[in-house]
Amino acid sequence: MSAALLLTDGDDAAIAAAAKQLPGYELAHRPSADLVAEMDKLPGARVLLLASDDPSVIRAAVEGARLRHLPVVMACRDDVARRRALEHRVEEWYQLPASAEEIVARVRSAIARAASLSAVLSERVEKVELEEMLYDALTGLPTLPVMIERMRPMIKARGELIVFYLNFVRYSKLEEIYGWEKLDGVLETTASAVREFLDENAFRSTRMMVSFTNDDDFIFFHIPATGAAAATDTEIIELARGLQQHIGRRLEETQGDDIAALFDIYVGYAHVYYNPKIRLERLIYRAIREAANAAKSVEERERARKVADLKQLLHDGGVYVDYHPIVATDTNEIMGFEALARGVRRSLRSPEVMFEVAAEADLVWELSRLCRQRALEGAARRLAKDQLLFLNVDPHDFADPAFGDLGNVDPKCVVIEITERTAIKDYPKFRERLKAFRDKGYRFAVDDAGSGYAGLGSIANLEPDFIKLDISL
Repeated sequence: MSAALLLTDGDDAAIAAAAKQLPGYELAHRPSADLVAEMDKLPGARVLLLASDDPSVIRAAVEGARLRHLPVVMACRDDVARRRALEHRVEEWYQLPASAEEIVARVRSAIARAASLSAVLSERVEKVELEEMLYDALTGLPTLPVMIERMRPMIKARGELIVFYLNFVRYSKLEEIYGWEKLDGVLETTASAVREFLDENAFRSTRMMVSFTNDDDFIFFHIPATGAAAATDTEIIELARGLQQHIGRRLEETQGDDIAALFDIYVGYAHVYYNPKIRLERLIYRAIREAANAAKSVEERERARKVADLKQLLHDGGVYVDYHPIVATDTNEIMGFEALARGVRRSLRSPEVMFEVAAEADLVWELSRLCRQRALEGAARRLAKDQLLFLNVDPHDFADPAFGDLGNVDPKCVVIEITERTAIKDYPKFRERLKAFRDKGYRFAVDDAGSGYAGLGSIANLEPDFIKLDISL
């Protein structure tokens, strides 16, 4: 009888040693790209040990293994890989570097899990599906239906409940810019920071949950302690302010300043008074809608304040520029600098936030002019001979009557970086505008190629001198 095969794309010594410690198993090493095809060619394959960190390879290999009922063990180099393993629901994973003994234990566990699933497949699937409905795998938080049942007796006993709704602004933008793995990490940090904050203040009895699994809406239930009055508006406002500051600090520490600068949180709340004539679930769901609308009202007030801040920023010229070096990998020499504008006001520090507010207030041209002015002022002192200045420009800026010659900097030293916050709708007309600048000596780059509107069609139409790949690629 032929031996069972441990199919893998990993070639390190620990995997080879692990295979020798598995009685009746032999190692079958294949290139990552060939794994799915090899599964059919190797009928003796009994488990897949996946070492690749290529997202497309992982997805294809796991899906192929699922179709052939092969358990999957995944080697994870970092937290991003670990989240991918959880996302794909592999039977087992381990953190690199790992010993042969740990790999053996993981492989045996994966085989046992697969055997157990085969034996009681229907029951296990139902249990997993139920668990996923009741708890968010990423944050570990219970879902809304679970918490309603858990707190039903306490709500009836107290006779009232305060529902808080947390609206995290720009979390979807984070996913667009950095990818879902980054947002998952941000959500883990956020959930942990919220728990820390609640444990340290008067709202420690608050219960935290998610509306739906794998989403970014958080809800709090707060039942005042026996004999204590319900929270006042002032206390709730202080809660929201303190919570925002605490989460912001945690995001700066774990995710960096750029992520923290995009972060905003708006808290809405609603007071629920128990009425035995009305179904409790209905009362709570109505309160959640009310709290969500209240959070949006807070957001609208904040937007109005930020528009006022932006107008003051434009009046004062409150923008500074960070010059990020661009290095030639073959020589390690700095070939140029990218000018990245930042707002002096903390609420408008992030360029994404500044331009988002400017678009709402119809002040994009004014903000773009100020950012270009600041970038060019500093470039005259920053650039050495033959170095380039990469200047971010939105397609709409080309329609600005004030957008012509870019100051006293030699056009041959300037690369206009097309940052497509908005789609280019008329490419023939836009190419005419680019030609006018090319004739003066300016060059062009496409920014974040592979994301948003900066796709292959955009590259073909713009014929850039430089292509900057999006981080997701």
